Amino acid sequence: MARPLCNFCLFALNTCICSAVTSINNKVKVIILQHPSEEKVTKNTAKLLNLCLADCQIIKGESNNDFAQLRALPVSSTVLLYPNEQAINLDNNDALNTLLPITHLIVIDGTWKKAYKILQLSSLLQRFQTVSFANLPKNRYTIRKAPRADSLSTLEAVAHSLQLIEQLNPAPLYNLLDELIQKQTHHMPAHVKARYL
Repeated sequence: MARPLCNFCLFALNTCICSAVTSINNKVKVIILQHPSEEKVTKNTAKLLNLCLADCQIIKGESNNDFAQLRALPVSSTVLLYPNEQAINLDNNDALNTLLPITHLIVIDGTWKKAYKILQLSSLLQRFQTVSFANLPKNRYTIRKAPRADSLSTLEAVAHSLQLIEQLNPAPLYNLLDELIQKQTHHMPAHVKARYL
């Protein structure tokens, strides 16, 4: 039998995070391209962004057919967060100034392998300038292990990006992530919790 879910945050009632949700009026529209396999992952952070950010959209899919809405985005002021050789570092003020104004931030939500697959299958993404970071903030998302040292959760990557682009205070997003970690680990057996914390 399925566990009852909170009607707002959609987490199980015993892991509800609504008390930590803060509404944030972001100026840059965040568009999350979510790999279908991420949708039902309990630890997925894209839905946390959708709970907080006033201007955030999640589009599920893998290829151009799924992401047709990208055709309507302004090419000159839309960027794709992806660390390739052409990426401009958002934490380099001189480089960032060449991009401004940024109106739309596209983020791929999935493992590195799935994100790369989406990039390869979605030629629409080739239209947009890629951006990244020269210096990553410390990874706070300890309950989901990643194979690469430069891995951030989707929430962390967006929070850091918005801080750099529009000086948005990331604290409410990090507080929500901390609440998720606390709720998820509270019910773990001690030997499982020890792997993460």
